[in-house]
Order: sequence, then structure tokens, then C-alpha cells
Amino acid sequence: MPTEVKSAPQATDIAVSFVSKHRFFARPLSAIRENGHWLVKIDVGPLAKEIASVKIDAKTGEILEYDIP
Repeated sequence: MPTEVKSAPQATDIAVSFVSKHRFFARPLSAIRENGHWLVKIDVGPLAKEIASVKIDAKTGEILEYDIP
């Protein structure tokens, strides 16, 4: 059942859970809401900074786009 994402911590939890399926290291950096979606940036580089981004629909919590280096 789709759930509205109302806060940055909630969006961050969704993004970190998703990224953790692909990378073992995930440190949240930011979550910004704009135009009906959340854009969450996560550092996935354990030694050097590598930034993954996850775009989440604010109304449904569905992941719309992602880029994981």
C-alpha cells in the first residue's frame, strides 16, 4: 500500500534501505523535497566519496529514479 513520504528522515530511510541492497556502505548526506518528490543523496564510497542519488515520489514513496556509482 502506497504511503505518503512527509519528512526528510522518512525519505532517507527509504533511500538508504534501497541503496543498501546494492552497496554495503551507505551514509546519508541530504534529503530535499521539490516538485512533489524527494531527492536523497547518499555517500556510498567507504574510502573516497561517491555520491548515489535516489528520487522518491512524495505521494507514494515509490522510487522514481536512482543513480548508484
